[in-house]
Amino acid sequence: MRQFIIASHAHFAAGINESVSLLSGERDNVRTLSMYVDGNNDLAAAAAKMLDETPEGDDLVVCTDLFGGSVNNEFTSIVQRRPNTYLVTNMNLPLLIQLLFAEEGRDTAEVIREICAADDTRVKFVNDLIEDTEDDEEF
Repeated sequence: MRQFIIASHAHFAAGINESVSLLSGERDNVRTLSMYVDGNNDLAAAAAKMLDETPEGDDLVVCTDLFGGSVNNEFTSIVQRRPNTYLVTNMNLPLLIQLLFAEEGRDTAEVIREICAADDTRVKFVNDLIEDTEDDEEF
């Protein structure tokens, strides 16, 4: 089974998980880690606790808020030493929804690569999309 950790600076992880839950329902396999707020300042200890709570043998997908940030960097070191752990950064709501609904029996790394490459999960500048549509309508 896949387990998920949504981790961020401040309350972003909890907030985006609230949105995910609203759209897809509560999930037992998703946990959040909000760092540097509410006295939660020991990142290494908090990450270790999350790992200890992950059933052995399960794949663990960690989604972080910011590439190069302290939260992502901590999990980068964990991925290098913990098998079946996958790290995705610069997370957004479409990415999380697609990850959570991905077919359970498929290879986790393959699923993550496909979702990260999909146009649906990429950031979009809507003004340019509107302009492209207007240009198309003129012909």
